[in-house]
Amino acid sequence: MQNKIPPIVLPKFELKREFDFRDQDFERIRQLIHKEAGIALNPTKKDMVYGRLVRRIRELKLPTFAAYIDFLQSLGGKREFEQFVNALTTNLTFFFREEHHFHMLSTHLKTLAGKGEVAIWCAAASSGEEPYSIAMSALEAFPLGSKPPIHIIATDLDTSMLEVGRKGIYSEDKIAKLPAGYAGKYFDKLADGHYQAKSVLRDMIQFSRLNLIDSNWGMRKQFDAIFCRNVMIYFDRDTQFAVLKKFHPLIKPHGLLFVGHSENFYFASDYFTLKGKTVYELSKPKQ
Repeated sequence: MQNKIPPIVLPKFELKREFDFRDQDFERIRQLIHKEAGIALNPTKKDMVYGRLVRRIRELKLPTFAAYIDFLQSLGGKREFEQFVNALTTNLTFFFREEHHFHMLSTHLKTLAGKGEVAIWCAAASSGEEPYSIAMSALEAFPLGSKPPIHIIATDLDTSMLEVGRKGIYSEDKIAKLPAGYAGKYFDKLADGHYQAKSVLRDMIQFSRLNLIDSNWGMRKQFDAIFCRNVMIYFDRDTQFAVLKKFHPLIKPHGLLFVGHSENFYFASDYFTLKGKTVYELSKPKQ
């Protein structure tokens, strides 16, 4: 009979942190980011929050997270709030992410030929890969010489990411995700090995900061398509519904709303109806 190997009992230990970060500090941060950006952090994100904010505390030479939060809520902390929001915003993106959306966009755009300006809003632009993918899809959708005026508004909460988008400069590994032939057609290779979007793309896109939970977005036009992908997943249901209600009057009757691969807005069926895989159209008025 074989002897059983006794289980290994590991000693319990507390994670030693550089700065004191209590549960009540995390709760205050949860409330602040929800109020300012609509982001609903669940309790499992405490370590992530520490990792993203600890650099700000070092830079400001503050002793604890509690002191940092107090500073944020003081009159002198207004400028730091932008850094706070930037740090807690997730910016995972790449060119032609969720490729099926761009095939559907191309088909949609072809129906608009000869109907005047095409207006598209990319409402979570991050570092620019998404609006540039939209711009390339738009240029590809129309034969040479028949391209209508195309205006793309690209907004995001994170100002540092918007600045990357404005410059349109990307590393070679990011450019490698482009469809075959697009790198040479739409990007210039720079001396340092990076690639910059050609002016034909940059001139189509207007980058600006916008917070989706603000009461007034300042939008004065309707759009043929709105992309708001992989951002509302971080909102609670009430915030999602409020944003969708505000999108509704900004979409033209034939327009489309593109959302993220794990987002489902069945609860807003009075406003939007699923048309394709994570693509919505305006719901028809009830009789």
